[in-house]
Amino acid sequence: MRILWVKTSPLHPLTRGGDLRTFHLLRELHERHEITFAGMTADATQQGGAALSSSYSTRAFWTHLKKASQKPGRLRFAAGAALNLLSSLPYAVERFSSRRWTRQLAHILHHHAFDVVVCDFLFPAASLPWDQKMPSLPWVLFQHNVESVIWERRAAKLSGVSKSYFTAQWRRMRDFEQRISGRFDSVLTVSEEDTATCRNLYQLTNVRGHVPTGVDLDYFTACPRQLAADPTVVFLGSMDWYANADAVRQFAAEIWPRVIGRMPQARLLVVGRNPPQDLRDLASSGRNIEITGTVADVRPHLRSAHAMVVPLRIGGGTRLKIFEALAAEVPVVSTHVGAEGLALENGRHILLADQPAEFAEAVLQLLGNPDKGRQIAACARTEVAEKNSWRSAAAVLEKHLEQVIDGCPS
Repeated sequence: MRILWVKTSPLHPLTRGGDLRTFHLLRELHERHEITFAGMTADATQQGGAALSSSYSTRAFWTHLKKASQKPGRLRFAAGAALNLLSSLPYAVERFSSRRWTRQLAHILHHHAFDVVVCDFLFPAASLPWDQKMPSLPWVLFQHNVESVIWERRAAKLSGVSKSYFTAQWRRMRDFEQRISGRFDSVLTVSEEDTATCRNLYQLTNVRGHVPTGVDLDYFTACPRQLAADPTVVFLGSMDWYANADAVRQFAAEIWPRVIGRMPQARLLVVGRNPPQDLRDLASSGRNIEITGTVADVRPHLRSAHAMVVPLRIGGGTRLKIFEALAAEVPVVSTHVGAEGLALENGRHILLADQPAEFAEAVLQLLGNPDKGRQIAACARTEVAEKNSWRSAAAVLEKHLEQVIDGCPS
């Protein structure tokens, strides 16, 4: 296959779940197919990441656009959010829209032959050259999340002016996502739940199915498993993503005090890039909390932990961090939102709890009963090993794309 893969940014540095998923899938496909990657760069870091694209693509084309930064500064965010009030697009989409990128994509389509075009995430869709879409070249939307669900959940946790703003953004996202998704020849998701949501919420008839989440087991077990001296709980995730920061704030305020109240020697380790100042301040709170910021390798932190927590209240798609923990033989406590879309059985592969007291109790069970933690982790790792390699996930994606090219119905 000759695949044009369109994404808003380079995949490196590999610090975001969506980039990790795309990287592993493309690296597998790249062994057998011709991958042309078309993306945008906003700063020196992304330009450096663009230089590594040969590891997952045959060729790459980059369009420089400053406003496409994954993490705009507060002033730029505020200015962009204010200007967005005049736009019909949701801000998260409008931020990546570019006529220059549209012209570049049109040029690529005109001068190169492809069998299929894949739009990775919803955000590039506003810049695709829709006037050049031809029936002979199928376009596929690969949805890592149902974006409007994330915005709806975020709005539900707010109040006042913030609630009004994010409710308006959720409605814009819902309308845009429904309208633009219907224009693609096919839509792929990352879970059965997201497939059902796209079909039921948006009444879409072009949703083909889902591509399962994978994990590299050998990578996560290459680092020795050596538990920390004190009972240690780890949270893993990019801390400049709102849902992760919200989860850590809520965990530190409502759950962690219950844990150290009964186990004063317990430690909480928060691993992830760009933590905001209020989370950095937790390190000096006297509650045994360490905030690492960016780390070169997450494996030593995972492999030394007695448990990983995923107390997400907002989110969509599936969490790669859970499979990474299970690959590293670390038992996981998660909310139902955090473990959404993953075929894991509560009490056997993972512990699920949504209320602070129940969540704290589940954490204490794992810290106080290491044998139970080992049993859950071993069972979960066996499950993941059997069903969730990146090679098998890429084979599912490959089959979906081949069927789209052949015109097979979903």
